[in-house]
Amino acid sequence: MKLIRSIAVAAAMALGLGAVAAAPSSAADMSLSVKVGAAVAGSNATTALAPAAVTVPADNTVDEADAVRLVATVDTGTSVTFTASGTIKLVAALDNPAGTRVRAADGVSALTVATGTGTTATVFAFTTSTATGSITVSNLGVTNTIYMKGTAGAANAIALTGPANLAAGTIGTYTLSASDVFGNKVSGLTINATVAGATVAATGLNTAALTTAVETATVGLGNAELKVFAPATGSSIVVVANATVANAVAGFAAPVSTVSFTTSLRDLVAELAAANAALAAEKAAHDATKKAMADADAKAKADALAAKAAADADKAKAVADAIAAESVKAKAAADAAAKAAADAKAAADKALADMTAAKAAVDKALADLKKKYNTMAKKHKFAPVK
Repeated sequence: MKLIRSIAVAAAMALGLGAVAAAPSSAADMSLSVKVGAAVAGSNATTALAPAAVTVPADNTVDEADAVRLVATVDTGTSVTFTASGTIKLVAALDNPAGTRVRAADGVSALTVATGTGTTATVFAFTTSTATGSITVSNLGVTNTIYMKGTAGAANAIALTGPANLAAGTIGTYTLSASDVFGNKVSGLTINATVAGATVAATGLNTAALTTAVETATVGLGNAELKVFAPATGSSIVVVANATVANAVAGFAAPVSTVSFTTSLRDLVAELAAANAALAAEKAAHDATKKAMADADAKAKADALAAKAAADADKAKAVADAIAAESVKAKAAADAAAKAAADAKAAADKALADMTAAKAAVDKALADLKKKYNTMAKKHKFAPVK
C-alpha cells in the first residue's frame, strides 16, 4: 500500500499536482492510502488531469470495481472528514449480497469517520458520471485531495434524431447515439439502421451498420451519423435503428434497443406551384379588395356630393321661403302703410275742406260784419274799414 505523507503532498501541490497538506506542529501527519477499483492498492490520483477511473455501478450495486477505497491513517481518537464534489458519493462499506446492499442511489456527499481507539478511517467513493470530481480528506488541519471519474457502463438505450422534412433530391443527416443507464455517452456500440422510402447516400443501399464514436470524433462522443438521400418521389422516409444493449436492471429505466424516426418528403415543384397559386389567389383577393375599396370610396364621395347638393338645395329653398315670407310681410306692411296714407289723405282732405268751408264762413261773417260796420260808420261818420 502506497502512503502519501503530508510533506510529500505539500511538495506535490507546489509542483501543481493538486494535493494540499498542512498540519499544526502538535498534530501527527495524516497518510492516505488510495485503492482504485480492482487495481492494486496504492494507486493514487492527486491531479485533476489524471483522475482515478472506476466503472459506474451500472448493475445497481456498488462493489469493488466501482469504488475508490480511501484509507486515512491518523492519530488515535480523532475524526476524518471526507467531502465529495460533483456526482461523487461516499459510503462506509461496499455492497454485500449477504448483508447490507449498497445501490447506485445510496451514498452521501460528506462523511465523518471517528477512529476511536484505532488509527484508520476508511471510506469508499463512487460516481455515476464520467465527469471528473474530487474527494477532500481532512484531519486536524491536514488536507489531501483525490480526483476521480467514472467510465461509462454498457449501452442501455439508443436514440435517433433527424430532419422533420427533406426536399426531394437532397441529403438528410440522422444522428444516432448510445448511453448507459446514467445517461453517459457510450462509444464503440454497433447500431444497425434500415431506411424505408430512401437510400443511404454513401452506398445506395437501404441498410447500414454504424459505430458510436469516441470522444475525439467530430460527430461527438457516443454519436454516429447516417446520411440519407431523399428520392424524387414519395411521401416519407422512415429510419429504424437497433442495437444490442444491456439487459434490464431492477431500479433502472428499461433498456431501449430499437428506435425509429420519420421524415416527411417535400415536393418542391408542387410546393412552388401551390405557393404560386396561393400568391395568385392572394393577389386576386387583394385586387378585388382594392377595387371594392375604390368603389366604396367613389360611392362615398358621390353620396357626399349628393348629400351636399341636397343640403345646399334645402338651404336655398329655406332662404327663398324666408325671402318670400319677408316679401309677403313687406307687402302687407306696404298695403297697411298705403291704406294708412290714403286714410290720412282723406282725413287731411276732409280737414282741408272743413277748414276751407270754415274760412269761407269766417270770411263771409267778416265781410258781413265789415259791411255792417261800414254802414254804421257812414251813418255815424266813422272812418270805414277796408
